[in-house]
Amino acid sequence: MQVRPLDPTDAGAYQELRLLALQESPTAFSASHADEAGRSMGEVASRMAPAADGSIRMLGIFERGELAGFVAVIHPQREKLRHAVELAGLYVAPAFRRRGFGRALLAAAVALARSIAGVRQIRLGVNVANTGARALYRSVGFASCGVEPGALQVDGVFYGEERYVLRLESAG
Repeated sequence: MQVRPLDPTDAGAYQELRLLALQESPTAFSASHADEAGRSMGEVASRMAPAADGSIRMLGIFERGELAGFVAVIHPQREKLRHAVELAGLYVAPAFRRRGFGRALLAAAVALARSIAGVRQIRLGVNVANTGARALYRSVGFASCGVEPGALQVDGVFYGEERYVLRLESAG
């Protein structure tokens, strides 16, 4: 397996996997399949390019050239928020689960966050029903800091979102 930043050349593979993720795990994302299905390849490709200000970077994990998962690393540029990075949309395709792909992708995202000067913590949110993801985050040191009840509504059902934080020992 190989983790690397995604770029516009990965747009087709990313869009295919993203749409699978939204169909297969609709309660894991704030976007819906309908939200994303109509995006042009140009729109998708522009999302793959690292933001010029460093605020958004997409990482992908590959096995034998196949995109197996992805995560967004979001670094707010506002002065009062620059000390934290947010992880969003972590997903590993079903065929690659329980083989260390999620852990490797998460480790790369944490390493990227640690490399950003001044970052002191990493935040993320996860559906309270997603016990596998919650266990993964806790296993690498993320601590729960609260639950927002009814944060997500899918097909008339409301789901809570548990917020996690990982405090980094040193900030550059």
